[in-house]
Amino acid sequence: MKKYIMVMDEGTTGTRSLIYDKDFAIVSQCYSEFTQYTPSEEKVEHDAMEIYEKTINVCKQAMEQASIQPEEIAAIGITNQRATCVVWNKITGQPLHNAIVWQDVRTTEECAKINATPWGEEARKRTGWTVAPVYTSMMMKWYMENVPAIKEAVEKGDAMMGTIDTWLIWNLTGRQTHAISYSNASVTGSYDLVDNEWYTEFLDYLGVPVSVYPTVVNDSGDYGCTYENLFGASIPICGAIADQHAALFAQGCRTEGSGKITNGTGSFLDINIGNKLVVSNEGLNTVIAWKIGDEITYALEGYESVTGSAVQWLRDGLQIIEAAPEAEAAAESVPDSNGVIFVPALAGLSAPFHDSSARGTLFGITRGTTRAHVIRATLEGVVYRLKDILNAVEKESGVKMQVVRIDGGLSMNNFLAQRLADMLDVEVARPLSVEATSLGAAQMAGLHVGFWSEEELQTAMEIEKVFVPNMNEVDREERYSVWVDRVNRCMNAMNRK
Repeated sequence: MKKYIMVMDEGTTGTRSLIYDKDFAIVSQCYSEFTQYTPSEEKVEHDAMEIYEKTINVCKQAMEQASIQPEEIAAIGITNQRATCVVWNKITGQPLHNAIVWQDVRTTEECAKINATPWGEEARKRTGWTVAPVYTSMMMKWYMENVPAIKEAVEKGDAMMGTIDTWLIWNLTGRQTHAISYSNASVTGSYDLVDNEWYTEFLDYLGVPVSVYPTVVNDSGDYGCTYENLFGASIPICGAIADQHAALFAQGCRTEGSGKITNGTGSFLDINIGNKLVVSNEGLNTVIAWKIGDEITYALEGYESVTGSAVQWLRDGLQIIEAAPEAEAAAESVPDSNGVIFVPALAGLSAPFHDSSARGTLFGITRGTTRAHVIRATLEGVVYRLKDILNAVEKESGVKMQVVRIDGGLSMNNFLAQRLADMLDVEVARPLSVEATSLGAAQMAGLHVGFWSEEELQTAMEIEKVFVPNMNEVDREERYSVWVDRVNRCMNAMNRK
């Protein structure tokens, strides 16, 4: 019997290969960073060929480290940074421009113009996302208007596009499979969630032909096999799932009303809303969590871009800590923040406010304010922002959350985890391993080839610690009402000029 599942975990700053055994243990892993290109302040780009080459390298290194032969790998699963757009020539196989990364905001003005027309609301209701620079359709529009080689290739029928999973699969299969998973398709702003197909009407309006888009395949499905000379044996690719969706699945949030928060550079709160499509009116995004068999599962998602990066700012900007783990001890060293509140809008405010003009603001500083108070206020500010998002999710879904799972590097901070339990009024469960994203991709691939059963997945994520709410309702509401006032001031201050 085949012994392993190999995962290609494609982040925004690097690529990782992880190999899992039947007991969900990571037996080998290898990581490599890739280049970040920022031609100007509003642009973020990647070299898609560099990503592919480094992905192959880390996979080979992971196999070599554990003396694993390609014949021992049952399947490959892929998880990836979402919405990043790659365009390449199907004849030469070469990218026609650097990939435009999901963080890129070069189409901001164009998106604002569209949102000021009836198309803005129409597209939101169909795609589940407000028209924004993260739309791959907007990236395609920019490509066609600004890169002559892409415009020419599209007109000749030689252009192909996709997200990072699409690009890898096409290359891995020896240019045989042009596909994208349902989860990734739903995050492109190009997919019609209502009619369950590419949003051709909107693409026509933008002047982007749907013919360049890939075929949509189940997240746990058949993506073809790697060509034999790549690893020394052909390996089936049977899973491809967007990163946040993979974490939601791996965390066991596979039933309606269950959810997770991934705390990395930013924080993603995703709640499984089952098989019924609900397009948010509360500033959240609606996504396809995954498609397995004939069943589509949807999720509501809220995102705050500055959470873990707020702690990085304490280290690199204010330089009041030397390493991120110091923040926990500093926050615990004082009984409260001494009235200091920090709204961590260092890059504007995301869901549910979506105010890009807001700026990070410290309130309540006095002569008694210390380094520890500022650090504690920063961590509490992250928690309050997540409460903003959870409140919107609960209002939208009509479901009061009881348990929320957490993963990602910042989730190892015990102070933050306990304050999440207190302010969100939920049990917060933290797994023994915070590598949920790669595990979700492994499970998608393993399910398709029968490596694991649905029942076996229930034991995959071992809980290390559960944080129980330890704050009364009066205190919680008083603290949150002060926070809401400060957020309103933060936004209004930027509007008063």
